[in-house]
Amino acid sequence: MEMVDPLDIRHGNKILLFLLEKGEIKKTDLLEIMSSSDSLSRSLQDLINAGLIESETIIQGRKVILTKLTPLGRTVAEQLKKADSIIENYNNKQKTPNSNTLEKQETVSNITECPICGYKNPEHAKFCMDCGGKLE
Repeated sequence: MEMVDPLDIRHGNKILLFLLEKGEIKKTDLLEIMSSSDSLSRSLQDLINAGLIESETIIQGRKVILTKLTPLGRTVAEQLKKADSIIENYNNKQKTPNSNTLEKQETVSNITECPICGYKNPEHAKFCMDCGGKLE
């Protein structure tokens, strides 16, 4: 079977982030973020094949499929969440006039605060030690 790139899985990011937020859930709970049951089943199978999620079928009066992240899936989802945060901060920065000037005024001696995630880096750092963003 051909290995699928997890980032190419349709709705894969959305599913991984949802599972990161909710933890172990019923498969049907994912219909909150996807309207098609067939697309959901295909996406889940691709994520299972990629080793990012696992599912377990249990019988509680009727068949229930529980879905959760694998350790690898959790790592990928956390990085996706961090990337979403960086993009959101970047977009907010673009909307704020003169944000570059404000950031330079907020820099404290011996510490450079990351404009993307707010992490306090050593003064000599060129890139954020938390998110990897470029420090000015």
